[in-house]
Amino acid sequence: MILAQVEGSVVATKKNPKMTGSKFLVVRPLVVDTPAADKFRPGSSTLVAVDALGAGEGEVVLIVQG
Repeated sequence: MILAQVEGSVVATKKNPKMTGSKFLVVRPLVVDTPAADKFRPGSSTLVAVDALGAGEGEVVLIVQG
């Protein structure tokens, strides 16, 4: 599982028919700040995730891979 912050959305001109109606989000994983384990900082990379619940820009989400 990955904790990440939503940065925006992606538009796909073509996608698998099973993904019709799905929204794609650009998310930036959050990294635990070593000196203070209760604080997070943005990571250096981004990911594209499928949104099944309707998250919005700026929200923190939990990403599950499978």
